[in-house]
Amino acid sequence: MVTVLSQAVALLRRINLAVEAALRPLITVVIVAMLITVIWTVAARLTGFSAAWTEKVMLILLPSLAFLVAPIAYRRAANVALDMLHDALPKVLRPLHSLLLHVLILGLLLIALDLSLRKVGLKWDTMTLLLDAIFGLDLNSIRPFKARMKIPVLGLEWRYVFMVLPACITLMVAVNVEMLLRYVIGLFDPDNRLVRPVRSFEDAAANRGE
Repeated sequence: MVTVLSQAVALLRRINLAVEAALRPLITVVIVAMLITVIWTVAARLTGFSAAWTEKVMLILLPSLAFLVAPIAYRRAANVALDMLHDALPKVLRPLHSLLLHVLILGLLLIALDLSLRKVGLKWDTMTLLLDAIFGLDLNSIRPFKARMKIPVLGLEWRYVFMVLPACITLMVAVNVEMLLRYVIGLFDPDNRLVRPVRSFEDAAANRGE
């Protein structure tokens, strides 16, 4: 059982590491674009030139950066968290606690994925019915953006900007599944290396040049 789960974790780990490698250059580009936009905004105000587009560009770049970083931050446990209860539990119960937390997070991610898909005009009926049955939510009430709803000045449709949400939430679901499998392994073997935080052994491996 543990061997099969370990192989599944290894596969997901390779996939998620490849995703991280692909996202990092995009994150760098977005940060540089934000820096240039801020400098341009300040220069325009000091010189009296009109640069109305900079505010609209930041409306795109800020949420894009947040969601591009989210899959990496989630997998590396780089988000703000309260660990007092987890640390106070006996070692054998910690994987169960983490497993239950990530099951709840998976539910939230699937709800967010369904809502974000609807906002860009897509729909996954099977997932909607499943979420409605589990959580009792009427997700069908969410309507997509109107076809011609555009960002002022830029003329770009909002639904194109929002496509970063379902894309990155899907990546977070993949990370979540990897985390769930790690903690299932922890139920059988609390001392297993795979149960430790991802950043602990992957950073150590990177430092050794592996």
